[in-house]
Amino acid sequence: MRLILITLSGFLVGSAVAAAVALIPLTAGTVRAPAAHSNHVNATAMPGGMMGSAAQPTMARVQAVRLTIQHVQRGCHVWSNGKRTGAMMRLHLKQGQTLSIMDMDVDAHKMMQFAGPMHMRIGAAMMTTHGMQMTFTKKGIYRFGTRTVEMAGMSDVKTVGPDNKLRLMVTVA
Repeated sequence: MRLILITLSGFLVGSAVAAAVALIPLTAGTVRAPAAHSNHVNATAMPGGMMGSAAQPTMARVQAVRLTIQHVQRGCHVWSNGKRTGAMMRLHLKQGQTLSIMDMDVDAHKMMQFAGPMHMRIGAAMMTTHGMQMTFTKKGIYRFGTRTVEMAGMSDVKTVGPDNKLRLMVTVA
C-alpha cells in the first residue's frame, strides 16, 4: 500500500510539473481561431499541452478558457476551471472563443458531443498531460461528456464511490 501511495504521489507531482511547463506557452496570449466564414468547429489535439500551428487566420483576440480534468479521491475525476470543481461544468463563451481542455487525471478521457448547433470534430482520447482545443464559431448551446478509456498498463488507483460522469455545457452567445 505504501509503495502505491509513493508511486501515485510521484505521478501526480510529475504531472503537475509537466502541466506547469506545458501551460507556459499558453500564457503568451495568442489564440488560434478559424476564419469567420468557417462552417465547422475545430477540436485540435494538443499533445503534451502544446498548441498547434499559429499560421491559421485569427479572429479578434479573445482570451481562451481553460478546463482541466483532475483526479480526486471521491468520484475519481472532476472538471476544474481554477475556481471551482465538479462533475458538471457550465461555461459561457463568446462567438469565436476557444476552450482548452487538459487531462490531468490518471485515466484517459474521450470527449463526446451530445448536442449543439454544429458537429465538432473531436479526435482521439486525451492521455494524462495531453489536451485539446475547441473553437466555437456558431452561437448556441453545446453539450459534451467524457468517456473513460481503458488503456493497457494503466495504474489501478483506489477511489471512493462510483466514478463521476463528466458533463460540460457550453453556451456561446
